[in-house]
Amino acid sequence: MQPSGSARSPWRALGLLALAAAGATVLYLLRPGALTEDTYAFLDWGRDLRHGYLPLLEHRTFHPVPILAGSLLSLLGSAAPTATVLAALGALVLLACACWRVVRLLGFAQPAPALAALLVLSSPLLSLLAQIAYINLPFAALLMWALVLELEERRAGAWTLLVLAGLVRPEGWAFLLAYGALRWWRTGRPREPRRLAGLAALALGPMVLWLLLEWQLFGRPLYSFTETRAPNVPATGSGTPSGLWTSLHFSVPFAPLIAAALGVIAIARLAPRRAAVTVLGMTAVAAVTLGVLASLKFNVPGRHFSVFVALVCVLAAAGAAAPARALARAARSSPRALVAVGAAGAALVAGLAVAPTVTRLEHNFRTVRVTYRQRGTLDRALTQTLRLVDVRGARRHSVALVGVEDVSEVVWGLGVPYNVVTDAIEPHTLLIVEPSRFGYHQLGRLGLTNRPRLAAPHGWRLLVQTRDWQVWAPAKRTPIRLS
Repeated sequence: MQPSGSARSPWRALGLLALAAAGATVLYLLRPGALTEDTYAFLDWGRDLRHGYLPLLEHRTFHPVPILAGSLLSLLGSAAPTATVLAALGALVLLACACWRVVRLLGFAQPAPALAALLVLSSPLLSLLAQIAYINLPFAALLMWALVLELEERRAGAWTLLVLAGLVRPEGWAFLLAYGALRWWRTGRPREPRRLAGLAALALGPMVLWLLLEWQLFGRPLYSFTETRAPNVPATGSGTPSGLWTSLHFSVPFAPLIAAALGVIAIARLAPRRAAVTVLGMTAVAAVTLGVLASLKFNVPGRHFSVFVALVCVLAAAGAAAPARALARAARSSPRALVAVGAAGAALVAGLAVAPTVTRLEHNFRTVRVTYRQRGTLDRALTQTLRLVDVRGARRHSVALVGVEDVSEVVWGLGVPYNVVTDAIEPHTLLIVEPSRFGYHQLGRLGLTNRPRLAAPHGWRLLVQTRDWQVWAPAKRTPIRLS
């Protein structure tokens, strides 16, 4: 998995992509994934963009690169959701490779790099993000590979990946600003206007472009900032100190967390100074972004920990290897003894993490399995609906989804603009989609719905009935034409 130090040609990139594709295929065959509501939204907005509609966000955050990626992936039609999950699983493999490489560049020998990759692949958070294709996973992969390229002194590549990350999620702006300050400091703190302007353009460009796009598309440069936090979005408690700790504890078991604390000391004292400053500085920026989001009244669910958790995996691997690295530096042990000490440290961290990791992974797999099945049955119910209903030209909020929060998938399945489907019945509603009693019970058992299932509307008829879903239409009023 570790690229050789001299493999800086396109062959390394091709090899990594081939490994990511193969790994994603294997992971998908072992555990099929299912898109989350948010990721379906990017496919919906991307398709809307291709059809000439501006992204219709409906109180969601604007993300330029994910919407553009959704536009391209939506060209695959019914295969787009599967392709999106495969891309996310490939990003997980690339993230594991990046963490492997970072540990090696810090000077820690095997099995520390392999332990870092193993912790990434088995992380309850990171593996779940890959299975449901949250954009936080490729965001973390971009940032960790930018770190690799900086440690390898390949600055153009590092800037490129950081700029892309800054157009995936707004937290990327913090990493761009920090990297711009780092490059300014390490290049002798230049004051020439041309050099300062170049650094400023790279560090601030994605943020400026993002805000200009929001201003042009939605009339306000801070649309996402105001529409996706309190009081416009109910607080979940995830941004409180206890909420932040709960998310971190779910993401990383105690053993790797303790090893990561030791890893901070090990990197500071044993790794090359320049590399240590870069890695520990990036870890600090990742932690600060979480604190800033919480302080600004945003919800901070576990998915926002993706970059921080990847860096914790690096620190934990360094911590596990600290005794062997210290002995090697002091030249007090034979090579064979050093390998044994390093293997013992990695085995201890990995072994202590097995039980909590397996428990959390099993819960994730059950949740994704039910979600995968429910999404498949919803697709079939919507396909039956389209045989009976012509939704072309449907008005805003003329389709209601009640009982669950899968609005984006209903939009995708019906092939309508994003603002056609809403999560409440309104006076001009012409189609209602809801889980059946059985489907609602199955979702409720895993905590996948917190919305009430409504009784059958008076004067409506059951258009489609499956084991998991029901679709209702008014008996008389049919502006959405019934064939």
